[in-house]
Amino acid sequence: MKRTISIIILTIILISFATFEELFIQNFISTLKNKAEQVSIVINKNEENINTEEVLKSVDNLKVFWEDSKSTICYFTNYEKIKSIDESFVKLSTSIKHNDMSLASENIAVIKDYSEFFKYLMGFNLNTLF
Repeated sequence: MKRTISIIILTIILISFATFEELFIQNFISTLKNKAEQVSIVINKNEENINTEEVLKSVDNLKVFWEDSKSTICYFTNYEKIKSIDESFVKLSTSIKHNDMSLASENIAVIKDYSEFFKYLMGFNLNTLF
């Protein structure tokens, strides 16, 4: 009887942690994607000169969110994936500084693509269980 109760309690704890993880990851991915989309909109709005206060503020908002979340996300994914997004942020900042709209748009697209990749990598699916 004690063994059955222990198994039930452990199963409930495991399901609770899995649910929390899934909700956290979905919230993170959604926020990352929304903030990256806002940066993309601001960049497209300022086509002539993307080295503006509005663009820099939007990118900084995205970067602060990423830096705050990075330490937690490393528990759920490979550090190499995190490093790739860090590199995209460096390239994005450089392209804005040099007023290179096409490169800035590419780097925002990479960050958005990684948010989709994270959904697959960290979200619930049978491939991540085994």
